Amino acid sequence: MIFDLSNRLSACVFSVALAFVGSTASATTINFDVNEYYTSGTNTYISTDGSVDVAVDGVRVNRFGTITNTENYWTSSWDGPGDNGGLGVYDCRWANSCLDNSQIDGAGPDEFALLDFGDLIVQITSITFSFWDNDDTFAYGVYENTAVPSTPVVYEDNLGGGANNPYTFAFGEGELVGSIIGFGVDSWNDNFRLQNITFDLVSAVPLPAGGLLILTGLGGLALIRRRRTITATATA
Repeated sequence: MIFDLSNRLSACVFSVALAFVGSTASATTINFDVNEYYTSGTNTYISTDGSVDVAVDGVRVNRFGTITNTENYWTSSWDGPGDNGGLGVYDCRWANSCLDNSQIDGAGPDEFALLDFGDLIVQITSITFSFWDNDDTFAYGVYENTAVPSTPVVYEDNLGGGANNPYTFAFGEGELVGSIIGFGVDSWNDNFRLQNITFDLVSAVPLPAGGLLILTGLGGLALIRRRRTITATATA
């Protein structure tokens, strides 16, 4: 994956801002293993403490994580057993006929669930999947908007590992931060549902004096930084 200069600089600006923000002391959880009927629009999910809501839409992405279709990919979710409940994406390109399965999968186009936190900036700390098996990996993207074609500011793929189900992947400090974040597949044999996410709220503050000098240094580093592919080893 090669980012153009504007995307790299956007990522750097965001990284600098994060150096001067504070977050809440404890993580917030949103569960997707609730019954939400499938829709061509967005489904809304509320955190377990009632403090945050997120709008979720189904989209199609290409192999670079760029959003290519927002109209024909619907979402729904189910309150199922521990290894079955969660959020799925439907492929509904055939005259609004949803012939796809109820999971997020790559059997056809790569499907993504796009989470929009509105005016909030959040730091994702973990994500849990159901229907997970040892062939599955996942991808995520951080976006500035949901327009087509929206190219991710940050995109990572081939994350995951192991056959635990449900499967939880933990993110490092500052690794996944944004307002619009997509989770989905990057391979034809991936299929799973999103069961829940945990996150911290981030409070942005103005860039202080000297921030541009830091940005210049980070920009230079970003131009030579190669995309990391992360493989997590599941624990028994």
